[in-house]
Amino acid sequence: MAEIVDQNGQPLRQEIASIERDPHRVFFGGIQYNEDDTLKSRGGSKGLKIYQELKRDAHAGAVLAKRKRAVTGRPWVVEPASEAPADVAAADLVREYFESIQFNQLCKRLLEATLQGFAVVEAIWEVVDGKLLPTKLKARNARRFTFDVNDEMRLLTREAPLLGEPLPPRKFIIHRRGADTEDSPYGEGVGAMLFWPVFFKRNGITFWLTFADKFGAPTALGKYPPNAQQADQKKLLAALKAISRDAGVIIPDGMAVEFLEAQRSGSVDTYEKLVRYMDELISKAVLGETMSTTASSAGLGSGQANVQDDVRMEVAKDDADELDETLTEFARWIVELNIAGAKPPRVRRVFDEPEDTVKLATRDKLLTEMGFEPDEAYIQQTYGNGWKKKAPAPMPPALASMPPGGAVDETDQADFAEGAPPQAAGSQRAFNRARQEAILAASEELAGQWKELMGKPVERLTAMLEESGDLVAFREGLARLLDDKPDPTTVETIARATFAGHLMGRGLARKKPGLLGKWKQRLLG
Repeated sequence: MAEIVDQNGQPLRQEIASIERDPHRVFFGGIQYNEDDTLKSRGGSKGLKIYQELKRDAHAGAVLAKRKRAVTGRPWVVEPASEAPADVAAADLVREYFESIQFNQLCKRLLEATLQGFAVVEAIWEVVDGKLLPTKLKARNARRFTFDVNDEMRLLTREAPLLGEPLPPRKFIIHRRGADTEDSPYGEGVGAMLFWPVFFKRNGITFWLTFADKFGAPTALGKYPPNAQQADQKKLLAALKAISRDAGVIIPDGMAVEFLEAQRSGSVDTYEKLVRYMDELISKAVLGETMSTTASSAGLGSGQANVQDDVRMEVAKDDADELDETLTEFARWIVELNIAGAKPPRVRRVFDEPEDTVKLATRDKLLTEMGFEPDEAYIQQTYGNGWKKKAPAPMPPALASMPPGGAVDETDQADFAEGAPPQAAGSQRAFNRARQEAILAASEELAGQWKELMGKPVERLTAMLEESGDLVAFREGLARLLDDKPDPTTVETIARATFAGHLMGRGLARKKPGLLGKWKQRLLG
């Protein structure tokens, strides 16, 4: 293959902005050092341990565990690379292996990278039933590892505490959280953001406790005469300490002591507000939101809780995607060592959310009340199998025994309102049946125009229901929709059809040639 070069003949395949040429990076013996500013300024000899200590804070530890559970609580699948027999066998091997170990425990160990940037698990391989598999997976402290200029991980040991020792392939599983810092194999965890809120919170609690101790109990004041001996002064001070521990003072009689208090505009709950504010910052740093951990009133129907929960799930999906890549690479090791020529499967967490059937049922009920009817295919697709159309109600016996109607005798002058004479009962029933059929036919044709008459309002209502987010907001929008003036053409058509049907139903007309056809036209306007 011909070398790709630029206009000056320089090869474009060559890496130019490599780490070794970075003037802002300092290397010692070809080893990269973590560029995390928080570790540089506050880590000292502890290094990454300062991030692990953040979990001792109750709120920080809780939200970090919550972020992990958002990933490990989801089901996982192993998908073959193709339908080829070797690829399917590879997926089956990886799936059976993951089912035989504490898979979620492995994931939690790797997700420590969320806090400190990267996490390491050592795999100890053994032959099991003719397969070479990791029988033990041991989490290792990330402080024990460093990286060289080629991003290769090295183990810091007693023999090589600065430069570390090279590591064999397929031995250590490395999971990194995506680094915002360019060219950093150390990743970048949320510990850099968490450190200062937790630090300020701890100091705020310290000041809060001091404040409570200072002002929660009175300070005892003892006065001794000017000629009191040193021994008497000590006795007085000891008596005060017995009354109030570490909160007593003594002064000579005739001297005055005043406490100068700084002027403040806040209240005595200043420290509590500071601590709660830091808790909110901790939640935002870890979860991306606060409402799932802190009670907050956002207003009825605001939907903010749902929005913030969506943010939290986006964070969890991002963590899962990065973890899936690491586990898929681990699965590739297993396949390469056991099934030659097979492609490694994909390991992933499933985040597909089922549709809210309650919300769908509410929407379908509203549309049904407006005159629409879903078909069987929609019901089964939306709500699953096990549904069938309800049988129609049985016809009343009086109507079931009525003889079928014949042709209309258009010369019969019987009065609808007064009823037909006995000798014309058959003709009357025939005419009544024909009149009902005419009303039914006209009604069906009128119903066929509902899409044209009510299409836009229904579309507007459906869109508002799907965009509202909750039923409270939909109810408020529905109230505003009811205040809008209806379309005059729709109102006139329905009014004329209702009036004409009312007249025909009451029989306030006599049979004349073409009478039913004319009333049908009146029904339809």
